[in-house]
Formats: sequence, structure tokens, C-alpha cells
Amino acid sequence: MAQKLNYLLTRGCDLLLLPFAKLPPFWGILFLSLLTSLFVLVVYRAISSPRRVRDTKNQIKANILAIRLYRDFWRTIVSSFFKSMFYTGKYFVLNLFPLLVVLPLMFLLFVQMDIRYGMRPFHPGESIAVKARFAGEIGQKETVIAAAPGTTAAMNPVVIDALREVDWKLKAGGSGRTDIIITVDGATASKSLVIGNGLRALSNKKLAASSLEHFIYPAEKLLAPRSPLKSISIQYPARAISFLGFETHWLVYYLVLTMIIALALKNRFGVEF
Repeated sequence: MAQKLNYLLTRGCDLLLLPFAKLPPFWGILFLSLLTSLFVLVVYRAISSPRRVRDTKNQIKANILAIRLYRDFWRTIVSSFFKSMFYTGKYFVLNLFPLLVVLPLMFLLFVQMDIRYGMRPFHPGESIAVKARFAGEIGQKETVIAAAPGTTAAMNPVVIDALREVDWKLKAGGSGRTDIIITVDGATASKSLVIGNGLRALSNKKLAASSLEHFIYPAEKLLAPRSPLKSISIQYPARAISFLGFETHWLVYYLVLTMIIALALKNRFGVEF
């Protein structure tokens, strides 16, 4: 089930971001920030109460002001303090239900954005660490990795029995998409590898079974059934997003843009945060 949902989400995001494929990554992030802001505003408008939120905020301000004005009346200070705490808790409760609706769906979007904007393909000449995790004991299994087109072997395999893992190191060559092929006692398994530039959905790990972990690595299908491997993983380099000379993680741009757009449009939607 997780695999099918991830496949639909990944393909849907591919189509959604297709118009931004040739543009710098910032513009795709801006577009998704706009969609997120509109979604959050629609949800808040549908299930929250702007009047109750506004009244609660006013009560918090009034009690804080009372503490400052009546500094010589300790009973008033104590009373206003506990009232401000009560209304602060009420404010968070009023915003909790919309967040419970918004956050799970935003998590799925975060994952889809991270596999595109959080990492980049390997550049020619960079080292690639490949890890094959076994479902059971390695024992005397014969495990061989085929140097995929566009890569060369850079290190003999290292067997780590305690982790049930075999590691290799490759060196990236020419640009393009290829597959890493691992053979275990005659059974083969593959993991996608992207070298060069461009904005693609990348995957650091390919799993053997559909699970909650598969929601974090949605870009590839599962390993073949009854595979002796539990997973094949690589680690793509982190990508930094640049705009007007400022370079940072994509999440910074996304959160800042989403908050700015949501605050700018909240009055038009009749929403109160």
C-alpha cells in the first residue's frame, strides 16, 4: 500500500513540477510554498473559528497588560498571570485540530521536496559508497557488485558481519542515469544511480519491503520478492539552494515563503492564526 501511494505521489509531483524543470530550484520551491499556503488557509477557514481565536488572543494581551499596569497589586498580578496561561493553552488547542489535518499531508510533501531539493546527483569523479544490508546472516554468500556504466570500482568489498552488511566504493564517471547491480549467490538486485546535473527525484535507499520507512524513500520500487537483501543504499550529496547570492537549505526558503504568503493572504480568506 505504501509503495502504491508513494508511486502516485512521486509521479504526481513529477508532473506538477514539470514546468519548472529547466528553471533554478528556487522557483519550484516558491510554487510549492504558494500551494501550501493556499491549502493551509483553506483548511483553517473550513475547520477553525476566527472569532474564537481572535477573542482568545485579545484575552492573552489584556491579562499581560494588566500585569504591567497593576504591578502594585499582587492579587491582580497572580490572577492575570494564571488567566494568561489559561488563554494561551486555549489558543494552542484552537490551532491544534487544523494542524493535525495539515501536518501529515505536509510531511508527504516535505519528503517529495527533499528527494528533489535536499540532495543532488553525483558529479563525475566523486566517490560513491554503496551499502548492501542483508535480511539474514551473510555467511558464505558470494556477493558481487557490477561496475555500472558511468562508474568504476575504487575499493574492494568490505564485509561487516555484525551489521549484516557489505560495502563498496565506486567512482562516478560520465553523466546520466544508470543502475548499480548486486549479485548474491546468482540472484540480482539493482539500485538507481544518477550522475551529472539536473533536478530529479533521487533515492538514498532501496528497500525490500513496503513499510513506514518506504514513505521516506519513495522514489524507487521495492526490491524483488524473496531477495536476500534488506536494502541497498547510497548517500547523495546535499544540495544547497541559491537565490540572489544567498545559499541555504531548501527548507529555510520553503518555511519563510510559506509563512509570508499565508500571512499576506489570511485576511482575504477570513482566517485568524
